[in-house]
Amino acid sequence: MTAWRDDDRGAAMAAVMALLAVSLLLSTLVASSVVTATGVTSSARANVQSQAAAEAGVAAARAGLVAGTCAASGNQYASASGATPRYLATIWVPLGAGWQRGCPANLTTQVRILSTGYASAAGVAGNSAHDTSHLEVVLSSATTPTQINATGPAVYAFSATGFSGGGSLVGVEGSNPAILIKTGDVDCTGGADGDTDIVVANGNLKVAGGCLISGNAWASGSISMPGGPDIGGNAVASAISITGGSEVGGSVWVTNGISMSGGASVGGNATAASIDFANGGTVNGNVQVTGLANFKNSGTVGGNITAGTLTFKSGGLVKGHAWVYGATTLDWGSKIEKNLRTATISQPNYSSGLVGGTTTVASSTANSSPYATNPSAPTAPLVPDWVDFDYDPSEWEGFTVKTITGTTCSYAQVVSAISSAAGSKVLINALGCSRGISISGSDVVTLTADTAIFTNKLSLSGGGGFTASSAKRLWLITPDETDNDQPTCTSGNNSYSISGGFSFSTNLSVMLYTPCDVSLGSSTTFRGQVFSGQAGIAGGATLGYVAVGLPGVDLSTGQETTVSASEIDRAVVSSRNVSVGN
Repeated sequence: MTAWRDDDRGAAMAAVMALLAVSLLLSTLVASSVVTATGVTSSARANVQSQAAAEAGVAAARAGLVAGTCAASGNQYASASGATPRYLATIWVPLGAGWQRGCPANLTTQVRILSTGYASAAGVAGNSAHDTSHLEVVLSSATTPTQINATGPAVYAFSATGFSGGGSLVGVEGSNPAILIKTGDVDCTGGADGDTDIVVANGNLKVAGGCLISGNAWASGSISMPGGPDIGGNAVASAISITGGSEVGGSVWVTNGISMSGGASVGGNATAASIDFANGGTVNGNVQVTGLANFKNSGTVGGNITAGTLTFKSGGLVKGHAWVYGATTLDWGSKIEKNLRTATISQPNYSSGLVGGTTTVASSTANSSPYATNPSAPTAPLVPDWVDFDYDPSEWEGFTVKTITGTTCSYAQVVSAISSAAGSKVLINALGCSRGISISGSDVVTLTADTAIFTNKLSLSGGGGFTASSAKRLWLITPDETDNDQPTCTSGNNSYSISGGFSFSTNLSVMLYTPCDVSLGSSTTFRGQVFSGQAGIAGGATLGYVAVGLPGVDLSTGQETTVSASEIDRAVVSSRNVSVGN
């Protein structure tokens, strides 16, 4: 057995002590790592919690702005005591180049929300930097973009200068064109025609010459049809006179009398206070009048007739039944092919066989006529009040404003303005051109985007034109700066003519707006619509109806369409964390 020496024992003790020191160092390092990791984890957790709390404060402040509680809350919003997440948010408004606490007076300024959020579990081991988060959100002013709605009739005229000389109005791509005249008498003469309805809200309508209205016609006053013109649809008026070879293809409703003569005809029914057949005229459907139905020499009703009084003189034919609440007077040459019921009857020039069916003489007032089945008159399209439309660039969202000035501004200036917009939508302000814009000769303006031109005068003639390589919209506008629901045509601004073969390419949709007169003549052809103080389509001009509209207004009703903005319309301009909070 070997014995330990004293120096061997000392060496062993040193090794044990070294091992113990290493163990203690490792334990310390492990403990430190655990503490550090716990601190980092708690700090990250606190950061997430405080950031979420700050965002909750922003949401609460925005909800308060929308609800209108900013002033009542003292322009601050805090979470309830003890609630999670915990936040404090304040409202700020602009002051000079900075901000001050307060509530926005209106929607025209920006708003700042400063929100401080608190972590529900703070960081440990000295990691408290993220126990709170400060979030700044800046909101924009609130504006609602103005929309351009494709509304309105083919032609609106506050008063009419007439339709003559072969002009025509046709629908495009299934559209239903209409001519709306607010006030004044309208003469459709000289070959004007069109696939359209016409409404004269406060005046009379004369359909003469070769005029053809293939749709319906309404007039608050009378409609007169001398000399062979046609209305393809229905006619509604206070009275109507149809003579010669004139024809209404549909039915007629008038509050007063119908007068027919010669080869005049109504394709459908006739409803009125009275009807007079003087030397001819035919109603192919039923006749329903509250007063006198008078046949003089001739006249034909293809269906039944209901009348207050029925009189025949030397002719007249009813192919159906007759129901008369009062007196009936028959004469030689007259004929009711089916039954007659009347309160009284007289035959001053007696002739047998005047009634093909049964004649019943009895009071008819106790019963309504079974033949009074004509439907009610169709409702006329609304003719809105005049729309005062002024120059306001803010209504033309997305349009680049270009201004041209001079005496008579030229084709070159218009082209330069369009070119400088670099393919974006352009609003050309030519109101500083004292004699307006003139384009003529062979000058053709090529549009690269939707284009609106404001000018006090417009002269488009010769072989000039507007064209585009793809579908575009073009507005040619003389503004009405007087807000009175009346067209206010400023003296000297009444020259607005398109003539001499000036052309618009078929991929352009054009709106002509002016409180003055629009005259389309000399074979002018374009697609779009006209809204004017006065209007005339003549000289072979053709308007293919496509609704274009104006920004911020419904031209079908005359009402504004821009909806007022509210707090909810504010957009986020910026959102960032800041070092100092509430």
